[in-house]
Amino acid sequence: MTEFKFYPKSVVWEVTFACNMRCLHCGTAAGKKRPDELSTEEALNLIDELATLGTEEITLSGGEPLMRTDWRELAKRIREKGIEAAIISNGYLVTEEIVDDFVRLGFNDAGVSFDGTKETHNYIRQREDSWQGAYNALKLLADNGNQFFCAVTQVSNINLGELHEIKNLLVNVGCKVWRIQLCTATGRMQEHRNLVLTLDNLPMLIDTMLEIKEEGKILLDVGENIGYYGCKGYKLWDDMPYFGCYAGTRIAGIESNGTVKGCLSMPEDFVEGNIRDSSFTEIWNNPDGFAYNRKFTRESAEGICHDCKYLPLCRGGCTTTSFSASGCVANNPYCIYRMDVEEGAPLPEDTELVTSLLSRFETVEAK
Repeated sequence: MTEFKFYPKSVVWEVTFACNMRCLHCGTAAGKKRPDELSTEEALNLIDELATLGTEEITLSGGEPLMRTDWRELAKRIREKGIEAAIISNGYLVTEEIVDDFVRLGFNDAGVSFDGTKETHNYIRQREDSWQGAYNALKLLADNGNQFFCAVTQVSNINLGELHEIKNLLVNVGCKVWRIQLCTATGRMQEHRNLVLTLDNLPMLIDTMLEIKEEGKILLDVGENIGYYGCKGYKLWDDMPYFGCYAGTRIAGIESNGTVKGCLSMPEDFVEGNIRDSSFTEIWNNPDGFAYNRKFTRESAEGICHDCKYLPLCRGGCTTTSFSASGCVANNPYCIYRMDVEEGAPLPEDTELVTSLLSRFETVEAK
């Protein structure tokens, strides 16, 4: 079997911690700009370094990335280096001119956070006009003829019951792609744990997503922390195997002050270093770095995950979701297959592809 190469294929970069909202579910509790954020020169040098390491896509995130005044300069350098550029925004600052800039700069994707009907979205975002800003941003992107944009919804107990209404709003505005992912008990959500989707509500989420997929009115982009194996897991992932968390193996997260993690959504427990102390290359190539994934074994897992036959493939699913729910990198209660096992529900026969993969990965290893 070919050795799996560790390289930062996809980087999500919090270019600023500044944000014009105070969302209840914010995984980093963003708000005010960090006093030590990377300068333009440092940021441009970082892009050059990532290009040398083989990075293929950089997503500008935040905070609210449009609040960083040099975001266009960063995007331009990213594209000059042959790297795909993407951005995720709450939409509030998006204007027709900004959309034109997205096109001119060559963004391959622009995500707009859209979390519910007007009342719900405004409550989650803690700003009365936030829904209108997000809706207007989606409309401007659609009117521009830009097919490379999507809506992003963080599902919690608050908005679970509104998914069909959200879908209708997105279809009506001309949005073609909808990314759905789970809120986790990280950042500001640690203060609102009661809002995190409860396990008894997970089946409703899965069933609703399957209904929306079957309708075919909008393309669902299933978040990495939803689904996995089991009958409904296979349906949700279109019979494609789920290969677990790639944080620190093919994905990297960088905070606005140069702090490096395997994934931007991870809590501070997973900090690997800062580019002002060591270069990103040194941090990435550290033989002891990102050990939770690069040195993952069955002993890394606990609970049902420890003995699960799918562990060599999924490795417990999303590390952030598992860690925030259980304190372990692989003891993930948000797993359809796990719920089926616990409830004694009928289990599916594995596809030929999954059976073949399980026979190849007899041991649990990084991949």
